[in-house]
Amino acid sequence: MAKKKANQKRLTQTVTMVIALVAVFAFQTFQKQNQSNQKPEGQKQSTVLQSAKKANRSSNVTATSASDQALLAIKWDGTLDGDLVHLNQNQATFSDEELKQTFPADGSKLNPVNGLALSPLDSLGRSGQANFLASKQSMNQVTKRPSQIPKSVRPSGWNQGDSFNGHAWVGGSHNNPKVTLGGSKQSLWNKSHIVGYQFFGMATMVTENMTTGTRVENAYPGQLVPEDDIRYAIKEHPGITIRGQVTPVYAGNELVPRGVHYMAKSVEDNGASLNLNYWIFNVQPGVSINYQTGAASIN
Repeated sequence: MAKKKANQKRLTQTVTMVIALVAVFAFQTFQKQNQSNQKPEGQKQSTVLQSAKKANRSSNVTATSASDQALLAIKWDGTLDGDLVHLNQNQATFSDEELKQTFPADGSKLNPVNGLALSPLDSLGRSGQANFLASKQSMNQVTKRPSQIPKSVRPSGWNQGDSFNGHAWVGGSHNNPKVTLGGSKQSLWNKSHIVGYQFFGMATMVTENMTTGTRVENAYPGQLVPEDDIRYAIKEHPGITIRGQVTPVYAGNELVPRGVHYMAKSVEDNGASLNLNYWIFNVQPGVSINYQTGAASIN
């Protein structure tokens, strides 16, 4: 009798242990699934975007198109990650009227397709502010990008010793030193799209939509970051449109911008899907830049 009770006791203990192990395993599985489902938005995005967002700085400067010159007072910290700064707590400052603008095409060079509006070159031959409304539809119409930007597309500061004839830059010579970035040698200067090619395609391949930008300003962690933000938002919410505004900011009569002010906001949900306000320095670690001419030297 005592032996039978002992066996029953051992059986009960074994069943209890098995139930406990099953419960622990089920809880761990649930926890992992829950963590996966609630993964932060940034972890779903590109490595470039994640890295830049981890390291960005913030500024209490509230900049609008009327006060972009105030951005010149922000000091670059000299680091790669310091190239991108959040403004106004990373909230765009569009008015209700500006947010609803659609920029219909009129067949001109400055309004070539629905949703894209470029500024004419100013009296010094510099490109200016661009406004746009990006959507899944506009991106679906983009064709494969050419391997090179045409030589006729030449922003101010691209060539040394050239001149602006009132319509285009002519003469001079291009000097593009190699810099180390990401473990490889790359050209310092890029023809940097003001509005990215991926949003409107060939309509963006004009001088009015280009600046002379450093590799850092153009790619990492520069304008690639907001462009990645916009593409990801549209991918996740294909029914929304993104209102964007990109403003190159020049000091005095310099030909190369000190940086670009990039704002974007989702229209239909008033910024719930995307809301950003970035100041992106036109700089390169280890390089001294003459913004008056575009000349540069490796330190």
